[in-house]
Amino acid sequence: MYRGRGCTTRGGRPFYRGGYSDQSSNPDYGMSESRGRRSPWSGSRHSNHENAAVYRPRMPLPVGSGLRGQNDTLETQGTSDALSHCSSSMGLNPSVEGEKIELSLVEVTESCAVSLLHHDLSHNVNISGSVDKSEPSQERSPPQSSSGIDDLNQVKCQAVIEPFDICLPKIGTPIMLKPSLLVKNREKRNEIKRSAEGQIGNLLRPGMVLLKKYLSLGDQVKIVRACRALGLGSGGFYQPGYRDGAKLHLKMMCLGKNWDPETGNYGDLRPIDRAVPPGIPREFFQLVEKVIKDSHSLVQLKTKASHVEHILPSMKPNICIVNFYSASGRLGLHQDKDESPESLHKGLPVISFSIGDAAEFLYSDQGEVDKAEKVELESGDVLVFGGSSRLIFHGVTAIKQKTAPGSLLEETNLRPGRLNLTFREY
Repeated sequence: MYRGRGCTTRGGRPFYRGGYSDQSSNPDYGMSESRGRRSPWSGSRHSNHENAAVYRPRMPLPVGSGLRGQNDTLETQGTSDALSHCSSSMGLNPSVEGEKIELSLVEVTESCAVSLLHHDLSHNVNISGSVDKSEPSQERSPPQSSSGIDDLNQVKCQAVIEPFDICLPKIGTPIMLKPSLLVKNREKRNEIKRSAEGQIGNLLRPGMVLLKKYLSLGDQVKIVRACRALGLGSGGFYQPGYRDGAKLHLKMMCLGKNWDPETGNYGDLRPIDRAVPPGIPREFFQLVEKVIKDSHSLVQLKTKASHVEHILPSMKPNICIVNFYSASGRLGLHQDKDESPESLHKGLPVISFSIGDAAEFLYSDQGEVDKAEKVELESGDVLVFGGSSRLIFHGVTAIKQKTAPGSLLEETNLRPGRLNLTFREY
């Protein structure tokens, strides 16, 4: 039940204390803040306000109206004037002692409450609708529905992702030496030689192709810069983990669709922070298309097959998982089998780009490290596995430090480690 405001005389002038509150939720109900005595309606014989005029509205005031609690001290004379005007309009004289009036008309009570509400809000709300800083904003918060409270709790439970930059800052004194002119010239000669002789590639097993030094230095620089820009934005790099607290030894970012390592499901939002995965850059699509074309040429050259699509199908990626392995990064043997059943049945390939430090890559038909084969993936290498090799076990056991091309580091300032992009079609 809501209590009214009491009024009595002090020095010949009306004096008001108290306010609207819910006695069931107020632990100090019945106590006066200024005197420490019980309020007039508490029934104490020590009260000095037994004859104060009291009105009791039958309808509760709206939550968040800005009206103060019954034990709060009035801060402005304007509120007293508003109550005095309301009492005068109803024919009440608060200065006459011994007069105790019980207001029982709902219409009069509502009129007084609205008058007080309008007066209080006019002092605490600016024209622009912003709340005055002198009043706590939570006092005027609208009531939350159950669904709204759930949404709020969900937002509060969402993790705050710290941005991760795959490139070192370029402020202050450089922390790495620039590659010598001899190293630069050797890298350029090797790139020109590969272009003249054609792409060097290996068919590791049916449906599994390794294109060595396939990505040019220019392409690698573009990929690093694009991943850095996307990784610093919403849905960018983060360290994935599991519910038991275990963390993967890498940073991850999903493009196109989000992949949740805990559930193995794809989705349109990242569960940890509800972020939308960034889209796949157009330049990445062009590179993947070229990789598939050149892989088909290599398969046909090695196998003399007339229908290379039966050995290594084509695909149009709508997912790209970007991982950054630090110097101590690694990834255990696993299968990429969370795509749609149709994609897995067709053997649509996974295409992997390697940039930065070299990595020891294992692959096997079984999930046992002792029986796995090993290959070194260097910066610029592209690995493709599909068809009958689509569900091979694979993983990264080690990162070889200080093996990234000097020219790449000079252009991008890429952190020590390996940047890996895997494209797939859901």
